Amino acid sequence: MKEKTFTIIDGYSFLFRAYYVLPNLITTTGMSIGGVYGFLNMILKYIAHSDYLTIAFDSGKKNFRHDLYPEYKANRVTPPEDLIPQFAILREAAEAFNLSYEEIEGYEADDIITTLATKYSSHQDFKVVIVSPDKDLFQLLNYNILIFDPIKNIYIDEKQVIEKFGVSSNKLLDLLSLTGDSSDNIPGVPGIGPKTAAKLLDEFDSLDNIIANINNIEQTRIRNILTEHKEKALISRELLSLCKKVGLQHDVTKYEVLSPNMEKLLSFLKKYEFNSLIGKVEKLFSYNGPSTKEKTEHSSEELEKFLEHCRYEGKIAIYCHCENDILNKISLSYNENNIFYIDQNYLQDALITINSTLLSNGVLKIIHDIRKIRKTFPTIEKVLGSVDDLMTMSYSLDTGKHDHSIPNIIASNLSGYVEIFSAKTLIVIHEKLAQRLFQEKLFTIYERFDKPLTKVILNMEKNGILLNIHKLQELSDKFQQLIAALEDDIYDLAGERFNIASPKQLSDVLFNKMGLNKKKKSKSGSYSTNSEVLEKLEIEGAEIASKILDWRHLSKLKGTYTDALTKRVNPLDGKLHTSFSTTATGRLSSSKPNLQNIPIRSKEGNLIRQAFIAPKGYKIISADYSQIELRILAHIANVAAFKEALANGQDIHNITARQIFGVQEGADVDKQLRQKAKSINFGIIYGISPFGLARKFKITIQEAAEYIDYYFSCYPEIKVYMEKAVSIARQHGYVETLFGRRCFVKDINNTIPYLRQFAERAAINAPVQGTAADIIKCAMIQLFDQLKAGKIILQVHDELLVEVEDDKVQETAKLIKDTMENAVKISIPLEVEVKISDNWGSNFLNYNLNAAYSKSISHLS
Repeated sequence: MKEKTFTIIDGYSFLFRAYYVLPNLITTTGMSIGGVYGFLNMILKYIAHSDYLTIAFDSGKKNFRHDLYPEYKANRVTPPEDLIPQFAILREAAEAFNLSYEEIEGYEADDIITTLATKYSSHQDFKVVIVSPDKDLFQLLNYNILIFDPIKNIYIDEKQVIEKFGVSSNKLLDLLSLTGDSSDNIPGVPGIGPKTAAKLLDEFDSLDNIIANINNIEQTRIRNILTEHKEKALISRELLSLCKKVGLQHDVTKYEVLSPNMEKLLSFLKKYEFNSLIGKVEKLFSYNGPSTKEKTEHSSEELEKFLEHCRYEGKIAIYCHCENDILNKISLSYNENNIFYIDQNYLQDALITINSTLLSNGVLKIIHDIRKIRKTFPTIEKVLGSVDDLMTMSYSLDTGKHDHSIPNIIASNLSGYVEIFSAKTLIVIHEKLAQRLFQEKLFTIYERFDKPLTKVILNMEKNGILLNIHKLQELSDKFQQLIAALEDDIYDLAGERFNIASPKQLSDVLFNKMGLNKKKKSKSGSYSTNSEVLEKLEIEGAEIASKILDWRHLSKLKGTYTDALTKRVNPLDGKLHTSFSTTATGRLSSSKPNLQNIPIRSKEGNLIRQAFIAPKGYKIISADYSQIELRILAHIANVAAFKEALANGQDIHNITARQIFGVQEGADVDKQLRQKAKSINFGIIYGISPFGLARKFKITIQEAAEYIDYYFSCYPEIKVYMEKAVSIARQHGYVETLFGRRCFVKDINNTIPYLRQFAERAAINAPVQGTAADIIKCAMIQLFDQLKAGKIILQVHDELLVEVEDDKVQETAKLIKDTMENAVKISIPLEVEVKISDNWGSNFLNYNLNAAYSKSISHLS
């Protein structure tokens, strides 16, 4: 008897992954349908090769596992808004295709899959194929149950399970019970990662045997944590165990693959504009009804012929034409005399054809903005070495001069060029930018720094960083209590309730009703209540000003971080995925969310950083360049005293304190003076004025000017450097980093004094900050290529965060330190401080948040 195939598809699991992997397809009415499209495109081949097929859905409600462990999946966040409607569309699709689906309240899709797989794999004439990337289902692998990962497009076998987890599928449940699963909030045993768990199972064979032989475990640490947390392993096993007894009362005929009602199916496909699927569906079900779209064979042949020319020429330009952020056409070109357009109706088929050419390293891909292109062509990330991104080329040429959109690039490089933007436009721009890179000696900047950095940035964005949502929620609740207590204090001091967030109402309360010393007026005409004004009032003894500053600080932390960050967590991996871009000096900046502005010197900021954690079995290595900008200033300006001190490992701020404040040799420099010296050292780099220094130190402008003059008499080379930097900027409109990157300085010759002075400070700072940015970029590129274990997850100014397995920490930490310190050579050694922890935050474990606001906390008792 011929063996029959029973295919069981994990519905939502694939929908989620298709949503994040595939382009963001949107109908003409603005409805997102990318996840469903990916699902349907995949399911067609299973319909063709299956005798029986069903789709398993989660009911979306609590199940028996929540009764066992109320915290089960408690860290799951709400799916993206544009994905939620696609759940219903998926059910509608199943009905249109005449496919069965199962959804049982009180159970998960995994339980339905397990019940069906167990039942029908026992039939000799059945082969069961489970379509899911979910590792929990790997437990089911046997000779008659196959598992296919639709994302990786591979069948999972025992060899792959052993390579990934270190154990065979029949021990996978016990391994996961030990390690837990952060995505489902399954606890596992704290401190036991996959490798340790695999070693224990190799030695003792099962979880039950491990627990029975805890006293025989050789490692003291493992023995102790298992003794303390064995119950967590046992509850985790219950949560991870797959139920084989879901009450499915149907016989196999329910799941038989039958032809659909074609009119109903075609109506569904047209409704959601799945135009590229219509021809495939007609062919699959041998439908001979009225033709619903043009035949594409001729277009496909022309496309393949055009791609042959691209391969022969060794380059292909790709431009995605969008209307209201909706992709409706693609154009291709290999020279400015040839162009090929692909309409929306043929896009999906064409993407597959184009892909093979894209994956050839022998063909240069010319694009604009890798992030937009990869939404349509995800595989382009595999061949970034043969990609020229015009946005990056323009940035290398004109750092800080303008944004690098196509219109701005054309305006700066092709005066008078008029053309509807297309792939042909990219060819013309590419030729001009490549020519400029060579002529202006900036090709090295592009090839050594900016181009290879793309792969590192995309990888960091994809890796993300794990977030302890519960910790942030607890902090948010605590901040709210403190904010409420501060509000009560402020109302008591003001003698009335008012909107503290309203500058107008606050100004009226402080200056009109309370009669505090009026400072400066804002543009609205009322007296300003900015932080500078409040700080002055605080110094004058106004307690309410201090309370308001605390209120603002905590409100910002709550609104910007503890509340906002949890909403940006990816529900698939529990991680934050920030986006990186580059600034006018070459530094990387972070957005959506911004992870670079979490206050580093604030204790509350460090508590927030502690919510950024390593996964179980991993550590976070923080590697931070020590005083890199002072070292670069010493090198560029050739500051003899700095170079000598730094080369000998001396504290440069102590030396400056002795020079400026006259501390005698042999006497100690107290912390306050050192901090002042540090402020001057770094302030000088940023072009601080006497007014700025006076405000910082709360001294007169004349005293501040004397400090600065004396500083320059101690370090005359710095004064020479600053004057030279401003002069170069005035002459050329830009300054250069140590490696030749041009940092353009706007307003350097402006007649308006405050704009010109701001530009002068930028001209002084840009070569130092820009060189520091280039150095860490170089280090990131080298480290990315050398890292055998671990992955770079975040870059914050002069700091890199690397996530690494516990047993690879020491060797990886050494590699990171060596790579960063030797990324480039300057006349002063670079130093890197390395820290290893379970989280990103500083170790304020004994810090009592309430103590910082003890006066306000009395209201909470």
